[in-house]
Amino acid sequence: MSRVSAALERASAESAKVVAKPLEDREQKLEETIEIEETVFVESNSKVNGAVHLSELPDLLPGPAWPLVKRIQRLVFGRGLEKIKEFPLVFQEKNSHAGEQYKILREQIKKIDNQEGGRLLAIMSPVKGDGKSTVAANLAAVIALDQEQQVLLIDADLRCPSIHHFFGIKSTPGLADYLSSESRSNLMSYVQNTSLHGLRVLPAGRPTNLSSELLATEKMKALLKEIPVNFPGHQVIIDTSPVLSTPDPLVLAQLVDKIVMVIRAGTTPRECLAEAIKSLGSDRVKGIILNGADLGPSSKYYYYYGQQS
Repeated sequence: MSRVSAALERASAESAKVVAKPLEDREQKLEETIEIEETVFVESNSKVNGAVHLSELPDLLPGPAWPLVKRIQRLVFGRGLEKIKEFPLVFQEKNSHAGEQYKILREQIKKIDNQEGGRLLAIMSPVKGDGKSTVAANLAAVIALDQEQQVLLIDADLRCPSIHHFFGIKSTPGLADYLSSESRSNLMSYVQNTSLHGLRVLPAGRPTNLSSELLATEKMKALLKEIPVNFPGHQVIIDTSPVLSTPDPLVLAQLVDKIVMVIRAGTTPRECLAEAIKSLGSDRVKGIILNGADLGPSSKYYYYYGQQS
């Protein structure tokens, strides 16, 4: 038996309550979680310097006592072993509660844009598996549903791209190909239309381990400056790799107007969120989305605001 298998077996024994549930029960719980994703948006006060006060968040983030089995699963697999529906666009689902929550999030983003200006929004997460790409894709989709709005969604997770899967488009050519090209190629030739009239996507392109180097080039800086000219009036949403896994988000944080952080209830360690916000600079993080929060309609945290302190 491998050491990984042995570790998982020991962890399972210590966390029997977590792993003893039948597989169908766990899948059902996860499906129910998907139905009410994105129920909490914690808006930061950009006028006050300092980190988001984590004690104000709902008590749904694990601390040092995070179950051992979860820690090992994330270390080995990047996320829990449970499978959830891949690449969902929840606004398409009939009577989707999650879809309505994304529309609420859309209005919050509009409010921040109106107050502060700038339309370059990066969606980030502290660690892998928090659901940032799902949030980026669904937020872009619901903004595009607004007849007066147009959206450019950029997949800047050049190591592990996934945005193209949500919309059934080709992954290449894309951002990595554009940035690595020595020719003065037209950016528009890398952008693809989607089935949503107001939404276009710049996919990541061919995966690369030189992502941070490409994102730090003058060509990338020029691209983000050209976007308002080539895509006037568009809301630009940028999906990135996890903050604590790669230097890529730290590079992009200097180029965008605002950042929204995605964390997963019951999964993202509280200390990882604090470290991610500190590394990015708290003044750049304008809000936190608590993903997969099973809070119940009567919870005082159902729709929650917090401020920096």
